[in-house]
Amino acid sequence: MSDATPTPDVTDVLDATGAGDRVIAGGTLRILFYALGSLFAVGSTAFVSRHLGIQAFDGFVTVLSLTAVALLVTDFGLAALGVREYVARSGEDRDHVMGVLVALRLSLMVVATLAMVVFALLSGFSSTLLVGTVVAGVGLIVQAVPATYSLPLAATLRLGWVGAIDFIRQAVQALVLMALVLVGAGTVPLLGSLVPAGVVSLIVAAAVARSLAPLWPRWDWREMGRLLRMALSYAIGTSIGAIYAYVAQIVTHLATTEYESGLFALSFRVFSVIIAVAIIAVGSAYPVLTRAAGNDASRFGYAGTRLYEGIVLIGVLAGVGVGVASPAIIEVLGGPAFRDAVDVARLHAAAIPGSFAVAAGSFLLLATRQHKTLLWINVSILLVSIALTAVAASTWGATGSAAAMVVTEYTLAFAFFVAIRRQSSGIGFGLRPLLSLLTAVAAAVIVAALLSALAGGIAWSVAWSLAACAVFTLVALSTGGVPPEIIGLVRARLGRPAA
Repeated sequence: MSDATPTPDVTDVLDATGAGDRVIAGGTLRILFYALGSLFAVGSTAFVSRHLGIQAFDGFVTVLSLTAVALLVTDFGLAALGVREYVARSGEDRDHVMGVLVALRLSLMVVATLAMVVFALLSGFSSTLLVGTVVAGVGLIVQAVPATYSLPLAATLRLGWVGAIDFIRQAVQALVLMALVLVGAGTVPLLGSLVPAGVVSLIVAAAVARSLAPLWPRWDWREMGRLLRMALSYAIGTSIGAIYAYVAQIVTHLATTEYESGLFALSFRVFSVIIAVAIIAVGSAYPVLTRAAGNDASRFGYAGTRLYEGIVLIGVLAGVGVGVASPAIIEVLGGPAFRDAVDVARLHAAAIPGSFAVAAGSFLLLATRQHKTLLWINVSILLVSIALTAVAASTWGATGSAAAMVVTEYTLAFAFFVAIRRQSSGIGFGLRPLLSLLTAVAAAVIVAALLSALAGGIAWSVAWSLAACAVFTLVALSTGGVPPEIIGLVRARLGRPAA
């Protein structure tokens, strides 16, 4: 009889008592890293928009959106699937599948680049944008590997490193963009900033994750095919749900003038930065949700409800802040030439809470393996989004496209919530938190409107945005809109006893 104790597995942290606290703390750290990276992104956007002007900036953002669509579609949902496979496997089996995932992602990114070029040709892109599409595709291929190395870090709740790697990528790209603007570079070199950002993040990710996953691709074609078959409905469903916001930018570019599309592009850059916070926050909880969905229904229901309440709270707060501060945001990013984008930004701000709810709903459906449900809902909404955006953009320009996005975000969020509730998983959204959020939003909007009537202008909009966010937070805290887990964690970090 052996007295040897089993060797702990790195994924045992998912079952530990403090896993939830690690998710909240790690997710918060990821968001902070992302916020820092976003400051670089905002700074580089201000440089690029002023340097290129409205029409050329429209083309620049359209190619970036096409790159995002290609990444999300051909990624086949391998990020979430990779985390799930890492959690479910161990030893050499785990190492093998991670190496196969590296090879698979590289292969898919090459396919993605070719598809981008074909789309650009068929859509009649200018020669400049066509070359820029090729260059951006190279950056897409380079960034595939560090993204795979982040999977084991996420699966073992080393979320700070996941955030740090993404921050490094954002910061390097932003610094390269600003340097290129200073030397007067055009659209093609600016799109090439994806390449050095990918190389640097690859070096860092490989150094950090080397003990958790193999560093070299394994070209096991049978295993690659098995993963693709396993991921097909799962992946298509998640990819479509993620791409339709970027598709809206591309449809707007094709359906309206370069001026209107340029206005939408600047506002959309702000929107896309904000909604990534939801994906980061919910994605941080995904390993725990996956484990709970498989073996603890009550824990999953409790965690899912709190996730919904917490993520929507953050989304509403972000929407209030961005909506009130829209004049200042547009002035900083684009200057007087983009002033007509303020109303577009306000509409995008109204869509932010819906986007946050969409992020929560999609990951909860993934955790319960409702892949076909995801597929049908997302395909339906994508088709509606394309048609609605095309009509609205051709009729009302940028504001029409943004209004179409508001409709599709909330429609998708509602559809996801209904699908989750039908599973009887115990997940819901309490009446008290809902009423609290509505009350807090009303109070914040009234305060912002009164203050704006007293003093308007670019500078004042920032002050009024901060005041509106403060009012929202105070009302939400006092009326039960903030989940107690968040309050308890904040108190613990401040060294105060729980209430």
